[in-house]
Amino acid sequence: MINKFAALVGASVVSMLSVNAAIASECSVASLTGHYTYWLQGADEAGKPYAEVGQETYDGAGNVKSWVSVSGSGAVEQDTATYVVNADCSGTVTYASGAAFNIFVAPSGDSFVFSSSIAGVVQAGENTRVDMDAAH
Repeated sequence: MINKFAALVGASVVSMLSVNAAIASECSVASLTGHYTYWLQGADEAGKPYAEVGQETYDGAGNVKSWVSVSGSGAVEQDTATYVVNADCSGTVTYASGAAFNIFVAPSGDSFVFSSSIAGVVQAGENTRVDMDAAH
């Protein structure tokens, strides 16, 4: 009985690992397509509190258009970026303004979390897809 139980548990673990490996290899630059809203918070290079919200359009080919509202500024600014998504659903986004982030994408592409990849900048947030239409 114990051997059958051990075999069943072992088979279940192998099956779960196979499913996780399949999910992790489903991502690509095309995973991020459409219109997303996001929030970001943390601290800037000087250690001062920082927060922003915005909208972004990902074209599925590595390009981003962004509309950003920084807390306390009252203005909405535009930015552009390029992005890479690896097969393991990790990636990077690099903005023309100089910001850069490491990202971790849900295999569906419906959302991703991110954190600053610039030394001394402690910022993190989340993007959520709200529309598949990348023509916004």
